[in-house]
Amino acid sequence: MEILQVNFGTEHKQMLSHLYLMINKGYLAIPEKYDKLIVSLRTAQYSLDKEQTSYDDLLDGLRLSLKGYTIN
Repeated sequence: MEILQVNFGTEHKQMLSHLYLMINKGYLAIPEKYDKLIVSLRTAQYSLDKEQTSYDDLLDGLRLSLKGYTIN
């Protein structure tokens, strides 16, 4: 197993943009039963203010899980 360090301070906007593209292009679908994650996505903004984003840990986990995927 290899552990990769991710610096959220410098990569958070890129990871949020990548998540946005994955959803908009139809590569990622989130079932309705994950309502907290959906709320998190709806409250997230490009600057991603943690104080104004609900369930931000769920959003961070989703962004990290997509780090290994690229869009061509």
